[in-house]
Amino acid sequence: METVTIGYIVIGILVVVLLLQRKQIDKNSEYDSYADEKNEWAILTSFSELKLLSKYAGELRFGPAFIHLKTEPKNTFGKEFFGDWFFRTEDGVYLQKWNSNPIKSGVHTRANNDLIYYDRLKNKIEVLETGIKSFHWTMEKGENNELTLISDNGKTENRIKITNANNV
Repeated sequence: METVTIGYIVIGILVVVLLLQRKQIDKNSEYDSYADEKNEWAILTSFSELKLLSKYAGELRFGPAFIHLKTEPKNTFGKEFFGDWFFRTEDGVYLQKWNSNPIKSGVHTRANNDLIYYDRLKNKIEVLETGIKSFHWTMEKGENNELTLISDNGKTENRIKITNANNV
């Protein structure tokens, strides 16, 4: 009886050690939200021949969601992170590109974003403004189709005129 009890104790200890090792290995491996099959690609917006697809990558606690983007039929985007904000025009889309990896930095992610424009006709991305310190954006259309990006970080509201909006 004692031998059986000692055997169960030894087996129990081995199982616990193996489970802890497995959990430690999983912790060290980096999560790849781009390749995660749990979240599917969905249409963010589409033009006649082109689809801009988004895939949920996560969200900041008490903050915005972040996504991956790709275009079909020919993908222009990499594995970067983008905010879920976008503003569509006739020839393309304005997007919020994140310059940090929110999966690595988590709740300590600071807003440092770029305003980019994806031109669907040229299938090219152009960075229009860099280093915007806010996740919360709105676009305002003024007279003569002038666009102004309004970024609000909760303390200050910044207005950025998009001067090359019609030239992109």
